[in-house]
Amino acid sequence: MKRTLYLFLLPTVAALLLVEGYPAIYSLYLSVTQFPEPAFVGADNYIQMATDPVFWESLRVTLLYVSSSVTLAFIIGLAFALFLFHEKRQNRILHTILILPIAVSPLIAGLLWSPSAIWDDINVFLKFVLGLPTIIMTNPNFAMTLMIISESWLWAPLFMLVFLSVLQSIPKEILEAAEVHGASTFQIFGRITFPLIIRSPVVVIIVAIKTIDTFRSFEIPFTWIGWIGQEKLGSPIDTLSVIMYKMMIFPIYEFPISYVATISLTLLVISLIVTAVILRVGRILWETT
Repeated sequence: MKRTLYLFLLPTVAALLLVEGYPAIYSLYLSVTQFPEPAFVGADNYIQMATDPVFWESLRVTLLYVSSSVTLAFIIGLAFALFLFHEKRQNRILHTILILPIAVSPLIAGLLWSPSAIWDDINVFLKFVLGLPTIIMTNPNFAMTLMIISESWLWAPLFMLVFLSVLQSIPKEILEAAEVHGASTFQIFGRITFPLIIRSPVVVIIVAIKTIDTFRSFEIPFTWIGWIGQEKLGSPIDTLSVIMYKMMIFPIYEFPISYVATISLTLLVISLIVTAVILRVGRILWETT
């Protein structure tokens, strides 16, 4: 029986090795090789990366972007899920509106929150109607905030759908018993609803998948570097994906492909480590239930 199950898994494993394994192995080869005439250079590129301030700044930006956007998407998705779960009438139009962002391209999401879309009009309102100072849209902190909001807005519906499925699986008898015993809405959420949500294997896996996806996020940061005029390498809002792109477009090293491969492998390792920690925490939560 087990052999039969493994046979069904073989095509998937083979496809993953082809699609994911080969690029990783080839990137490893590139990272220890110098061009145009291939020559083995060992850990030279990794040593260079370890002393590169551009890499460390982009790593800091990436970790901030990932942690903030995933956390905010989690919170927004949970708020929407609780609202829909306790809604007396099932409003399909409202459901559709809340789910709609998941169908939007990340590049379009970056454009929707861009200065030319809404912030120019907001500045006009602040200055000429309210007489207040305008928002400096070229400020990197402002840009980072909008990048995080854009990413969170895009993926909050995914968390919402997962949370709704978990909420609907909670036996109504438990919630009714808590209400009968005088528990407030806040107490029910803190002691019953939220613990069941964070201990759900589905929720932990979705958080892990979204974390991996955000580590490689490119479209929204790429859109904003243009809005604030930071196209050159070393922008304060450059994620690791963006600096790899810039290094190929604006090479500061003689043969950037080897260095870009080094950064890409490092990004892969970091994302896998963070994901492993999330899954480990999830396993601990499952074992305590």
